[in-house]
Amino acid sequence: MTAKDAFRATLVVLGTLAGAYILLLNIQIIIVLLFAIVIASAVRPIIMRLKALHVPEGLAVLLVYGGIALAIIILLALVLPPVISQLSGYLQNEDRLALRILRVQDWLQEAIFNLTGTTVTLADPEALRAAIDDIVRDVNRTLPNLVGSLGGIIGSAILVVVMGLYWLGSYQKAIEFLSSLFRLRDRENVEGIILKIEGMMGSYVRGLVLVALVVGILNFIILTIFRVPNAVTLAFIIGATTILPVIGGFLGGGLATFLALLTSPLNGVITFASFVAVQQIETHVLTPRTMARSIGVDPLLIIIGVFFGFTLYGVTGAILSIPILGTAYLLVKFLIIDPRVAAVQAYKTEGKAILIDAEPIPVAVVETDTAPGVPTTVTTPSGIILPGSK
Repeated sequence: MTAKDAFRATLVVLGTLAGAYILLLNIQIIIVLLFAIVIASAVRPIIMRLKALHVPEGLAVLLVYGGIALAIIILLALVLPPVISQLSGYLQNEDRLALRILRVQDWLQEAIFNLTGTTVTLADPEALRAAIDDIVRDVNRTLPNLVGSLGGIIGSAILVVVMGLYWLGSYQKAIEFLSSLFRLRDRENVEGIILKIEGMMGSYVRGLVLVALVVGILNFIILTIFRVPNAVTLAFIIGATTILPVIGGFLGGGLATFLALLTSPLNGVITFASFVAVQQIETHVLTPRTMARSIGVDPLLIIIGVFFGFTLYGVTGAILSIPILGTAYLLVKFLIIDPRVAAVQAYKTEGKAILIDAEPIPVAVVETDTAPGVPTTVTTPSGIILPGSK
């Protein structure tokens, strides 16, 4: 390696490290941009349908995003007041929360005894009461920070909408710019890959929202039929947490069951049964027909991607991990797998088909001093000796 090559390689390494550092410093903006692009990809088909009905594009965008905002506001107005009222009552009176949890524990111990005939002590009452008091104090101390975080979430949501609007307006120009970075003969394929990725993202988000909506509505119907208090809130918790792939539904079902148990053990049992029943419908009917089909990635890879995303950036990383994984899958498929498949052709030998590379393999002929007509040897670059002929 010459000094010039070494200097060039050093510059490439330093530039890569600097770029990675800049991306790390601006990770929050990048995540907001990813959310904006994913949501814009999801609502684009709706906007196109409105345009087909002769609705101006600006008005169509306003109607779609305004409708989403209105639906979120109405839903939060129905869900938040009961939760805030219940939690404020528990935070103001630690003994009230402790007594309810101890009552649930006594009920569970009695149910276990009736089923198995074995006396079980789940937790020491005094230790449980002390732990609840500590949790309530910690929550009271962190409430101001939670209020500040809520302001940051609202600001990020507004930024997602603004970036989404800009992305919808500059969508075609962005595709043309990205495709112009490649050779002329490759630009059509690049545009196809970009459209495929955007379609995958949009299908994923629409499937996610559909699954969460159906799960929430079904749980709400069941809980309302059995007159479980705060059915809207409990159903919202179960449905909203379904947005977090793989593990979200179980977390939401556990939290909803716990909150229902605080009102009465029977309500907790009904909530848990409702969650389990709807979970079966989601797992065997809804998810296979929406989520898996939209991504096209093996479920095991989805689970691994979710855990990686959760480890790196919490719930936000877990939600974004699936679109990122789907994008990586499509890029590998279009850029590596499909070209390799196209470069392979079949040959038939003795009734069996084998696949070899279509490109010819260069060989080096090594001739020996033999008489005319005596076979010589042919050596391939891999070292394989084949019989040859002069």
